[in-house]
Amino acid sequence: MPSNASKKRNPLALWGGLAALLIVVSATVWFIAKPSDSQATPQGAGSMADLAPVPSEWGMGNPNAKLRIVEFGDYQCGACGYYHPIVKQVMEEFGDEVYFVFRHFPLPSHQFAKSAAAAAEAAGRQGKFWEMHDLIMSNQAAWTRGMPTTVFLQMARQLGLNDIQFQQDLRNADIAAKIDRDFNTGRQLNIPSVPSFFFNGVYIQNPPDVDGFRKLVKAELEKL
Repeated sequence: MPSNASKKRNPLALWGGLAALLIVVSATVWFIAKPSDSQATPQGAGSMADLAPVPSEWGMGNPNAKLRIVEFGDYQCGACGYYHPIVKQVMEEFGDEVYFVFRHFPLPSHQFAKSAAAAAEAAGRQGKFWEMHDLIMSNQAAWTRGMPTTVFLQMARQLGLNDIQFQQDLRNADIAAKIDRDFNTGRQLNIPSVPSFFFNGVYIQNPPDVDGFRKLVKAELEKL
């Protein structure tokens, strides 16, 4: 017959066994459900040379330049906001030697990123894409906290756009499809983060500052 002492120990042993079982089950569920390495940690982007050209893309600079820089960006991304003035400065310095293209990659985790992309595209329909692009990137704090449509409308008025057309274009199906095409292109390229930059179709590691970006551009132009 078991002693009173052994009876007192049995509940502890039982709970210990249950705890061990729960750990094993949890570990098994985590292993099965965890994302694959290719999803969680991309091994680097592919080459744009293998992709068909995108119609109606937004570019600035010399379309016939030897160096073509493509950025995949998200308007609600702080890092994209950081690189925005860097890109502008580099474009001003190198002028006709470089052609810069912006493509949308609104992350699903950023609530207002797709709306911001639609606002830039809507402004583009009235000839003010780059002006709206600058305003959205330079004033992230003004619209990322809420009520972005109101802020975008204020920006549109600041640029002298037609209110009614702008608001209609914000909901335009063709604009939404174009943003999705850009996003899907980025997924095809397996870009590891935003912003992601490509020099003549080849993915580059983001430089830390404007000096680093300038050096990369100079080196690429020298090779060309």
